Amino acid sequence: MTQPMKYERAIVIGGGITGMLAAKVLSSFYREVLIIEKDEMPDSPENRLGTPQAFHPHRMLPLGKQIIERLFPGYTKELLEMGGFNTLHQTSRFMTKDGELQLTDTEETAVTRRALLEWVLMQRIANEERIHFLEKHEVNSLQFDEETNRVIGMIVKNRGNRPAKNISLLADLVIDTSGRMSKLPKWLKDAGYTLPKPDHLTVSLGYSTRYYRLPPEAQNMQSMVIVGQPNEKIPTGLFERVDNDLVAVLLSAAGGTHYPTTDAEKFEAEASALTHPAIAEAIAQLTPHTTPKGFRVPYCARNHYEQMLDWPSGLLVMGDALCTLDPIHGQGMTKAALEAQTLHRMLKQSQQHEHVSFERETLQQMQHAIEPGWWLCAIADMAWEGVELLAEKPIPHLTFIQEYLNRFVQYAIQTHQPKHLASYQKMHSFLIEPREIINLEQLHDMIEADQTGETAKWWGQWRKENEELNRVFLQEAVPDFQLERLLHI
Repeated sequence: MTQPMKYERAIVIGGGITGMLAAKVLSSFYREVLIIEKDEMPDSPENRLGTPQAFHPHRMLPLGKQIIERLFPGYTKELLEMGGFNTLHQTSRFMTKDGELQLTDTEETAVTRRALLEWVLMQRIANEERIHFLEKHEVNSLQFDEETNRVIGMIVKNRGNRPAKNISLLADLVIDTSGRMSKLPKWLKDAGYTLPKPDHLTVSLGYSTRYYRLPPEAQNMQSMVIVGQPNEKIPTGLFERVDNDLVAVLLSAAGGTHYPTTDAEKFEAEASALTHPAIAEAIAQLTPHTTPKGFRVPYCARNHYEQMLDWPSGLLVMGDALCTLDPIHGQGMTKAALEAQTLHRMLKQSQQHEHVSFERETLQQMQHAIEPGWWLCAIADMAWEGVELLAEKPIPHLTFIQEYLNRFVQYAIQTHQPKHLASYQKMHSFLIEPREIINLEQLHDMIEADQTGETAKWWGQWRKENEELNRVFLQEAVPDFQLERLLHI
């Protein structure tokens, strides 16, 4: 017999950004929320040992910012007051082998390093009466009720004590947000569960980041992206203004054939070898603030726990523990914010209607939050030789989508239409459906604008007998993510 949900204590495993967003949502429903974090929390904006990727750029997309502002009003203003770079009215350069476009940001957004993003959230969480951190503690295993197989808590150990002492913590709901190294698969297998195969994107990604100091006379330098050329194995370059007059320069490549250097003597040389010299020319005027550091991502994984008919009640999973996206696309934190919003919506519904399968339904809804980012990452990364998707369902008409998007960006640049490039970026930020730019009407405009006839020739490989069949083909190729439903609170 299914027991009604109780709302006394919820426990979040992991005190990173996803964990804090989840805890904030839970605090509106549970009397007590406990965040279990294995690291010692810093007393200033510093990178934690448990976040090895924190040195590198992190991007909060506009949608993620909107959701976090709802949870933590004034979050952006606080980041700006602490030295964040304000993108409002700032122009950025977007460069490919076909040319360049500039975009002007119309929103106030604070660009900072991850340590500052976490720090401001951490201070907000510390002021929440219902939320508490239990730092320097590590979860050893989940606890199950023997009769119902419900997760009722966990066994944790204090990493600060020697010898470490195990203690039991009980909870009405446990959410794992511990990241890509999550032990949840092991805990479930140890409890006798059979897990569905996850989707694996073998990305073999490598990137290297170096920070530079921006002098007063160079304050007008623009952020810029130089798009890589997978066919030529030329990396992508990012030049991004961040907090406190620093610039992050990042070089990245997927496929495993080349990992950008971490050698300070060679870093500028590799920047010079990008498709465009703009980043190399910019950093020649700057003073290095750090040496380069590298990071590698062998694969991205998307777990399908929602397929488990026997999924235990009292347990959820979010963030990289559920699905890891290629971090180079900067969508991870926004995905986490979407998952937090999904959690809020499902908890609200469960209180109103007493869902008997709250956890499984929530996991199913989490997949809707994951899908846009996973699809976009896979399409972009599989353009690199050596990247492979191992999944139950392949991406339909992958090559067509990849080539269409390349031609769409080319069309935007060659016809000098920033609005189309802005739409392309909105799609990658989950603000508009891919179908808004991948459709027959837009394709016809691209063909008409291409005086070389190459786009028409390319479309001839895919064109069907009539327009109705062409529309069916595009509907098969381009998912409808139903973003309006996804964004509903």
